[in-house]
Amino acid sequence: MTTDLVIIGGGAAGLMAGVTAAEAGLRGVILERRHRVGLKMLLCGNNRCNVTHRDGVAAMLTAYGEPVATFLRPALTRFPPAALEAWFRSVGLATMAQEDGRVFPRSGKADDVVHVFTDRLRDLGMPLVLNCPVTAVERQPDGGFLVTCPKLVLRGPRVLIATGGVSYPKTGSVGDGQVFAKALGHRIEPYRPGLAGIELGIPWLEGPVDVRFPDTRVRVLASGEIRGETRGEILCGAACARGPAMLDASRLIARGVLRDVVFLIDLFPASTVEVLSQRLRAELRRCHGDWPRALTGAGLPGSVAREFFIEVLQPAAGGDGSVRVAADVLKGWRIRPRRVRPLKEAMVTVGGVSLEDVDPVSMQSRRCPGLCFAGEVLDVDGPTGGYNLHAAFATARLAVVSLAPASVGGPASTVGSPARRRSRFRG
Repeated sequence: MTTDLVIIGGGAAGLMAGVTAAEAGLRGVILERRHRVGLKMLLCGNNRCNVTHRDGVAAMLTAYGEPVATFLRPALTRFPPAALEAWFRSVGLATMAQEDGRVFPRSGKADDVVHVFTDRLRDLGMPLVLNCPVTAVERQPDGGFLVTCPKLVLRGPRVLIATGGVSYPKTGSVGDGQVFAKALGHRIEPYRPGLAGIELGIPWLEGPVDVRFPDTRVRVLASGEIRGETRGEILCGAACARGPAMLDASRLIARGVLRDVVFLIDLFPASTVEVLSQRLRAELRRCHGDWPRALTGAGLPGSVAREFFIEVLQPAAGGDGSVRVAADVLKGWRIRPRRVRPLKEAMVTVGGVSLEDVDPVSMQSRRCPGLCFAGEVLDVDGPTGGYNLHAAFATARLAVVSLAPASVGGPASTVGSPARRRSRFRG
């Protein structure tokens, strides 16, 4: 069978590409290796699906950092968070933003996000083939492509690879898109775990009950130099430390390929050393010099206050016992992490199809005309908070727009005649 566009992958990028293509009147088909689409989306945001971050393009690009920011600028400029939310509203999904800017479906259900896409594909007549892993993508002498599956072979002038990274392989992200890209002459950047838990190697933080530090600032040092910082919650449990501050720190480590890493953790980023010292003095007077109780009163989790005093503060003070030394330690707790958790446990993959091989203005390959990429199959990733899903949606939208620029209109443009919508394949 022959079709205008073969989309490989039914995750966030593939679904957005399929809907955009259908809205533009392109004949196409989405091929998904698993039994249902959007499996990784269902896990996002604790099953609530954090679809984007309510921020301006400039702020988002700053959060992505280089080289990702420069590559994503055209996609985000064309499809910023406000446009994505408007598109969701146009297809019946209400969204809401938290105080920190994270945007979720108003229902709080990731299923509703996936259903918006599958319903839209159904209404527009875009075929979706499940349990259909692609085994090969071959360039044909006439310039088109041959896409081979176990029981299906497709020909077409355009292919969009949106198979994701290699983290969470049970969701279908197994790296096949990168294999196809490499076979077609593209370079693949090495894989590293992004947004993964970090083993701190501190026994008293590894109990069966999570220890929560609600607001922290983490400066990441490598070879004695500060290489970046993160802000947010840290959750310490039996296996590792996680939460936005730790997950984003793991991405800094992966992006910078950092070695000899040290964390300087500020447990009270909203307070200066002077303000924290005053608070500690007041709590020590109230608690009659009982340091663990004073630390708890100041805001340290009570479950670890005694261990923190014995294992961290006392050695650092060297018998001094001064409030100023304690405040300095609480504002700069020095930890040398043991390791980042494995890639299969990471939320995103750092690495993938080299950005140098893809035109950021169109998402089309510089090496293979007619081939596009979108989403995490590329060496594109962002911090926690909706950045990774937005990158997937925006790159997918741009890829299809570049294939049919005259056909894609506003947030929910319509396609051609009903007859055109019904006929997606040509025999």
